[in-house]
Amino acid sequence: MLLIRITIAAIALIQLARAEEQPVSFSRDIKPILREKCVHCHNQKTLPGRVSFESAKKAFAKNQSGQSVIVPGDPDKSIIVIALESSRSHERSMPQTGQKPTTDQIQLIRQWIQQGADWPRGFRGWIKPTFRPGE
Repeated sequence: MLLIRITIAAIALIQLARAEEQPVSFSRDIKPILREKCVHCHNQKTLPGRVSFESAKKAFAKNQSGQSVIVPGDPDKSIIVIALESSRSHERSMPQTGQKPTTDQIQLIRQWIQQGADWPRGFRGWIKPTFRPGE
């Protein structure tokens, strides 16, 4: 019986390790999060000249303080991760309104950045902002 439990635990650990090794897909995993949680504010119409998640070119640009919002390979230096992981009371916490991404969604963003933050150029990488009534 003990051998069976150990075997099941070992298989579960192997499956978990394989899941973490799989590349995070921008189109499948990251784009929906940015569309739902970020781009309605972080676009050039709403915040001209500020951080925008409408395209790779805009998202990888430095913010007004000269810091990189997304640092491929280094989620701990990426402002997006710092902002998403900050508590609501912190001045850098994002989003400032609405629901924060779930812990799993933030982990996906963190993993995507760790894997190099592959963001397609052109139409596939563009995120159209959806404006809410009254905006």
